[in-house]
Amino acid sequence: MGENDQTIVRSELFVRGLPTDTVNEDLVNFFSDFAPVKHAVVVNDGTTGGCKGFGFVSFADKDDAQTAFQDCKGHKFKGRVLQVDYAKPRVRKGEGDEEAAPKEKQVVEKRKPRLIIRNMPWSVRDKKELEKIFGKFGKVVDAYIPRGAGGKMSGFAFVTMRKKRHAMAAIEKCKGLKIGGREVAVDFAVEKDKWTKMEEGQSIADQIESDSDEASDDEEEEEDEDEQEEDDDEDEESDDDDSDSEEESDSEEEDDEMSEEPKKRTGLKPVPHSHEVFVRNIPYDATAETLKEHFSEFGKVRYALPVMDKEKNMPKGTAFVAFVKEEDRDECVANAPSVDASSILVPDDADARYVLDGRILSVTKAVKKDVADKLTTVNAKQRAALLGKEQPMDKRKLFLLNEGRIAADSALGQSMTKAELDIREQSYKQRKKQVTENPSLHLSLTRLAIRNIPRSMNEKALKALGRKGVVEFAREVSNGSRQPLTKEEVQRSTLAAKGAPKSKKGVVRQAKIIYETKGTGEAGRSRGYGFLEFRDHKSALMGLRWLNAHKVTRDEIAEGLPEDQKDKIEKDLTVRRLVVEFALEHAQVVKRRKESQTRMIQFRKKRQETEESEKKAKEEQQKAESKAENEKKRKASSVGQIIAKKRKSKKMARKAKK
Repeated sequence: MGENDQTIVRSELFVRGLPTDTVNEDLVNFFSDFAPVKHAVVVNDGTTGGCKGFGFVSFADKDDAQTAFQDCKGHKFKGRVLQVDYAKPRVRKGEGDEEAAPKEKQVVEKRKPRLIIRNMPWSVRDKKELEKIFGKFGKVVDAYIPRGAGGKMSGFAFVTMRKKRHAMAAIEKCKGLKIGGREVAVDFAVEKDKWTKMEEGQSIADQIESDSDEASDDEEEEEDEDEQEEDDDEDEESDDDDSDSEEESDSEEEDDEMSEEPKKRTGLKPVPHSHEVFVRNIPYDATAETLKEHFSEFGKVRYALPVMDKEKNMPKGTAFVAFVKEEDRDECVANAPSVDASSILVPDDADARYVLDGRILSVTKAVKKDVADKLTTVNAKQRAALLGKEQPMDKRKLFLLNEGRIAADSALGQSMTKAELDIREQSYKQRKKQVTENPSLHLSLTRLAIRNIPRSMNEKALKALGRKGVVEFAREVSNGSRQPLTKEEVQRSTLAAKGAPKSKKGVVRQAKIIYETKGTGEAGRSRGYGFLEFRDHKSALMGLRWLNAHKVTRDEIAEGLPEDQKDKIEKDLTVRRLVVEFALEHAQVVKRRKESQTRMIQFRKKRQETEESEKKAKEEQQKAESKAENEKKRKASSVGQIIAKKRKSKKMARKAKK
C-alpha cells in the first residue's frame, strides 16, 4: 500500500453498530464533538430504506481522524456503544498494479470480463433484455439469468463482455440503472482467490455493495469458473429460496480448500454445513454484517445470513451463522443458554455474547432441511398446546386491515359511487403492502385514521362526532337495526384493557386533525384527515362501524364552533363520506409516545407533590403566624386587665380616704 493510500485510509473511519434509524446528519453531529467532519455516509438497505448498521466518516486529515478515533471510545450513540475502526481501501477487480505476473495476464486474457447484476426483478426472464441493455457499451459475449429449483428466479444475473473496457464502461454508466422498474447493482464478478481474501477481511469496503440478504449467494456465484456456473448458480438459487444457499455453496468452497473429497449431488436439498449454527430470536433489523460481527466473539466467522420470508419479503427473525473452525461452533452451541420458548424476559445472568439488542439468542446446530421441517411442526404443536389455542396470535393485529372495507354488493356498497369504493380498495391494498414490507408496522386497537373530514370541522367537533358514533351504534343495536359486537371482539377488548392505566377521560381520549403549515410556522387549513383515540378496543370498533361512510352534516360541524363562527360554514358544503380505518402505527413511534406519556405523568405527579408540599408548608406557616398573633393579643389583653385592675384599686383607695 502506497503512502497516498495510507493517508486516505487514516483519514476515514468505519463505524459499526448503528441503529436502523440512523441518517448521515446523526453521524456528522456525533463525530463533530471530537473533530471537524468532512462528510459522513450511512449505508442504507435497498429494501427497507433503513440503515444497515454501519457507515463511514471522513475527516480533513489524518490527525483529525486519529483524534476522533481515540476520543469517541466510551461515548454512546443513541444508547449504543459504537465499534469504530480505520476504513480500509477498496480494491476493485481490474484495479491495481499494471505489472501483474505473466501467469495472471494469461488467465485474464483467457477469461472474458464478466459482470454480475444484483437485485434483478423476477419479471426479467429473457437474457435478450440484458443483451440489449449492455450491448450499448460493447459486444456482449453471453448473458445468463440463473434459476433455481422449480424454475424460480434467483434475483441476479451474469453478463460476459468481449473486452474489459466495455465492462468498465458498463459499470461506470450503470450506476442507478433500473431494470423492470427496479434499481440494480452492476459490478465485476469476483474470482475465487479474491473472494478468499475478502473473507479474511482484506477488503471491507466491498462488503457495502453486497446485499444484506443475498450477499452470500451473489458472491459465491462470483467465485465460479465459466464451466461450473450453471450447476453452482442453480445451487445458489435453490438455497436462497429456503435459506440454505450458504450451506451448500460454502461447504463446496471449503471442500475445495481443505479436502479433495468429491462433491455429492443428489435430488435432495443440500446437507447443512458441519460448522453452521441456527440462531433464533434475532432482531428483525439485524443484517449479515452485524451478525457476523457479533458471533466473531466465538471465533472466525465464514458468513452470516438472516433468513427472509420470500412471500412477505421481510425477515423471519432467524439466521444461519457458519464458523471456520468446528471447535468454535461447538463452543458457541455448548455455552448457549437454555431459552424458555414461552418467556420473553432476558435473565439477569445471561451471557452478553448471546444477547443482541436486548434479545436473548437461541443457538442450536443447523440440521438437514427435512429434519428442520419435522422439528418446526413439533414445536408449533407444543406452542399451540402451551397457549391453549390452535392458531398463533397475530401480534401485529393485521386482521384489522379488513375493518372498514365495504363490499360492492352490500346494501351500503350499492348506495356508494364507484369512485368511493375504489378509494377504499386502493387504501386497503396500499396499507397491506406497507405492513408486508415493514415488520415494524402494526395496527392499533384503539386509534382510528379518518379521511374526507370537512375542512371547516375542528378537533372539538370531531371528538363530539366520535362520542356520537359510539352512542348511536349502541342505540341501533338496541333497536335491532345493527348487529352487535361478537363475543370474540368483546373478549379481545377486555384482554387488551388488562393492565392498562385507568383514565378519567371519556370514551374518546383524543381527537386530532392534521393541518397544513404556513411559511410563518402557523397552522393553516385542515388537510382533511385526522385521528380518533378511543378508551378501549370495543369503543373503537363501535365508532368505526358507525362513522365509516357516514356523511357529516352541518350541525355536526357546528358542534365544535362558537356561535359567531357557525354562520361561516360553507352553505354549499360538499357532503363526502368518511373513510375510517384502524390506524397504522410504528413500533418505535409507539414506544417513544409511551415513554413521553410516562415522563409527562411523572412530571405532573412530581409537580403535584411539589405544589401540595408547598401548600402544606404555607398552611403550617399561616397557622404558626395566627397562633403567634393570638398569643400576642392574649398577652396584650392580660396586661390591659392588670392595668385596669390597678386603676380600679387606686380609685377605690382614694374614695376610702375621702
